[in-house]
Amino acid sequence: MFKERKTKISVKKIAEFLKSEYDGDDFEITCVSSINNIKNNSLLFYSELTNFKFKIKDNIQYDLKKLDKYENIVMISTDDIKKKTNVPIISSENPRLDFQRVVIEFFSNDEFKSGIHASAIIESNVKVGENVYVGPNCYIAKDVVIGDNTKILANTVIFGITEIGRNCMISSNCTIGSEGFSFSYNETEFIHFNHMGKISIGNNVWIGSNCTVEKSQLDQTSIDDHVKIDDLVHISHNVKIKKFSQVTAGVIVCGRATVGEGCWIAPNAVIDGGCEIGNNCFVGTSSLVRNNFPDNCMLIGSPAKILRKMSKY
Repeated sequence: MFKERKTKISVKKIAEFLKSEYDGDDFEITCVSSINNIKNNSLLFYSELTNFKFKIKDNIQYDLKKLDKYENIVMISTDDIKKKTNVPIISSENPRLDFQRVVIEFFSNDEFKSGIHASAIIESNVKVGENVYVGPNCYIAKDVVIGDNTKILANTVIFGITEIGRNCMISSNCTIGSEGFSFSYNETEFIHFNHMGKISIGNNVWIGSNCTVEKSQLDQTSIDDHVKIDDLVHISHNVKIKKFSQVTAGVIVCGRATVGEGCWIAPNAVIDGGCEIGNNCFVGTSSLVRNNFPDNCMLIGSPAKILRKMSKY
């Protein structure tokens, strides 16, 4: 959804933008680099943490001495890294975040501007806000509301009484508002529980590609403000995901489950039906949550158990 912007900017201007300390030589930066593919005259970052909030360390060890052979590079990193390399450092407590801020401000452009693609189908009574983008082959059914500055990418379909807030990203091939999987057996056949409820998606929500969000049976499936959802995630009927939580690839959140504020749900975890996870919890990769858990827990295993309690944030 974004493409690189050609630019030139001095190191000291980058440090000034970040309100960060920098006492090295000034020179021009023309691009950004990953630590695995370094270019001269570039900005990069290094952090020993992959998850700053929960202090999860990176599994990869990098040889920072190799950086010395490149010309005019500068790295956003913590002060202790100065002992491991001669590359000039822009000081940061959260290098990944500050690198992202610089990329957004100086080195990237939004690939999709507002507008409705000619192949998209939008029913007549849909409410569409300002500066909305709807991509090729999308279908937006009646009773849907889309807030300002939201982007809906190719091949996504949205059904039911669904409200999507401002500044959201709904990536390609998603289905929002599908029927939930709920059947009762009467000894001769399965009877489907007709889902007639709503979906509420807040502001600044990100939903990755190939995700499904089911509408509720009678009440509401809700994804609160600032929730970020990775690719290939399934959100079942009547689920509640509270603000500032992140749900990574392959996760299944079963019907009526609740994910608290500020949680991290690692890849391929399953939150079983009706379970409640408190605020600021970390659920490990491939864990199966089958019970309720309080705030500030690190949960690991199948079935998930508390590995440790964490400090409040």
